[in-house]
Amino acid sequence: MPPAALLLVLGAAVCHSLWNLLLKSEPRRLEVQSGALVVAVLLASPVLLLYPLGVISPYAWLLIVLSALFETAYVFCLTGAYAAGDLSLVYPVARGTAPLVVAPLAVAIFGERLSLIGGLGIALVVGGIYGSHVGTAGHWSAAGSRRALGLAVLTGTMTAGYSLVNRMGVRAMPVPLYGVLVIGINAVLVLLARQLLGGELALSIRRDAPWGRILVVAVLMMGAYLAVLMAMTLAPVSYVVAARETSIVVTVILGALVLSEPPSPPRLVGALAIFAGLVAIALSR
Repeated sequence: MPPAALLLVLGAAVCHSLWNLLLKSEPRRLEVQSGALVVAVLLASPVLLLYPLGVISPYAWLLIVLSALFETAYVFCLTGAYAAGDLSLVYPVARGTAPLVVAPLAVAIFGERLSLIGGLGIALVVGGIYGSHVGTAGHWSAAGSRRALGLAVLTGTMTAGYSLVNRMGVRAMPVPLYGVLVIGINAVLVLLARQLLGGELALSIRRDAPWGRILVVAVLMMGAYLAVLMAMTLAPVSYVVAARETSIVVTVILGALVLSEPPSPPRLVGALAIFAGLVAIALSR
């Protein structure tokens, strides 16, 4: 994996871990995440002055809309999972499902060729993610926890969906323009969905909204997204999706230090396996 792609992915992993921590510790999760999407688009909107929309082909627009649909489903699945389960349990499953789905589909759809050491690295990442849940079956026995698990798996599936679409999108148009348009349509879809749901999720701009947290999440969210998109132009999507799951290691540490969710021995071993997988991916060609 090229060093530039690796650095981009690692930076994205840190940003992703931090904004997920902020989201988990915020009771108004959907309000923060939807607000952050809007703010992220506003902050990145100057990109639209550099690239005329007229150069976007119908094929590229199709990819933009499809990615935004996957991203919107991801938003609601993730917030629902965090409402039902701990960060240290939901986050690994949500992130671990993506490389498990992406790797075989990338080979089948895009003809990506994974080296032996690269394939081993992906296997270590996925194995470390799911191995970290050894002995936690009882925790998932409650109805709420089963709901969290199901939503976490669905979140990872949506991540795999938009990752595969993004792999095509970044090759069809400039990365900054693609990223801003996807997030922009995603923001509109999320706000419309909140309005349709009504009640406490109805669209509203309130003075007492946690604007500081919304701004931080927006910057971290857009930074992570653009970094991953750039990495996809430099390395196989299978490696990118697997390598960014090193965010799980950061999240386990943050969960213990900030949310008082101490990691169990299996989670520590799983984190080491994920790190070893990252090293293998970094050394792959």
